[in-house]
Amino acid sequence: MSYEILKKHRRVWEKKKVLQRIYHNWYKLIIRNMAAQEPTLEIGGGGGNFKEFFPDLISSDYTFCPWLDLNLDAHDLPFRSGSLGNIVIIDVLHHLAGPVVFIKEAQRVLKPNGRLIMLEPCISPLSFLIYNFFHQEDVDFSFDVFSEEMWCAEEEKKPFDGNMAIPSRMFLREPEKFRKLFSEFEIIRTNYSDYFVYPLSGGFEHPSLIPLFSLSFLRGVEKFIQPLGSFFAFRLLIVLENRKLS
Repeated sequence: MSYEILKKHRRVWEKKKVLQRIYHNWYKLIIRNMAAQEPTLEIGGGGGNFKEFFPDLISSDYTFCPWLDLNLDAHDLPFRSGSLGNIVIIDVLHHLAGPVVFIKEAQRVLKPNGRLIMLEPCISPLSFLIYNFFHQEDVDFSFDVFSEEMWCAEEEKKPFDGNMAIPSRMFLREPEKFRKLFSEFEIIRTNYSDYFVYPLSGGFEHPSLIPLFSLSFLRGVEKFIQPLGSFFAFRLLIVLENRKLS
């Protein structure tokens, strides 16, 4: 995703109130799940929308953006060990060439009881149909998400290519493998969210199919079907807590 695309997203954000409301709900959810420690680092800050909503964070992205605080690579975080209270990512894990490399880095720089909070695509039976056939990113469950060698093998990977299956495989299909590899990273929660409002919003690339006045009602319907989240969810909230002692 280039600087020009991020500038375009900022223009869309300013005009698209439905999208703002959806993201603001996500931001509130993320903030509720943060550890009571500072500082908080956002990786993949893109258009800077979370920074506007919650100024008390360090915003960063792989792409240089003058409205963010840092330009960095998530696989090599420029922070001292045990120096961050929280790390927040939205739609980042499934873009990374080395998810395991990033998570090890996140654990290194987090304080004891610090948290890594991720909001990522969820591959449910419904979302699979949409993501697999109508989205530009891959949905590939054969990808070995737990191998560090994939970072070397994927060294030429473009940073914004994505495999939307990575979060679901790592935390829904094979959480025991994750726990074995990261025994000191506790999975606090993996919650399903966003069943139809988010895809109908059109995101940053397509027109919204829902009017702003209907959003509260549709959110109520989503809460009603929440017990069926594993069949319909488009989003997955993952909260990890660092149990490693300093």
